[in-house]
Amino acid sequence: MAAKQLLSKLGSAAISFTRVGEGVWHKPAISAKNLARLRREALLAGEEWAHDKPAAEVKRRKPKGHKHDREKPLREAAIQKKLAEADKRIADYRAAQHAPMREASLMDRILLTPKQIRQKVKSG
Repeated sequence: MAAKQLLSKLGSAAISFTRVGEGVWHKPAISAKNLARLRREALLAGEEWAHDKPAAEVKRRKPKGHKHDREKPLREAAIQKKLAEADKRIADYRAAQHAPMREASLMDRILLTPKQIRQKVKSG
């Protein structure tokens, strides 16, 4: 009964932590266990319980996700850009590979391998 009298005397101050000074907290006068017992007795007796804490609002953040999902549009754009340039690059590569063959003499083309011809043309 002492807890009930303390609750009626102090009100909600008896059930909450109080800050005293810089970073010093005092425990509530009525423990959570006794508070639950008082609440249960009051509700069973048909009385109204006015000391419930308001529900705390929970802020939800959007999940960060995976890096590969966030960067997928950038990757796809880069792939599309390179695909658009692919035909030109292939043609340039083939032209560069076949150019030494056209510059080489007939005797070199007959006697040397393609790699040897490229080296000969490249060196001078």
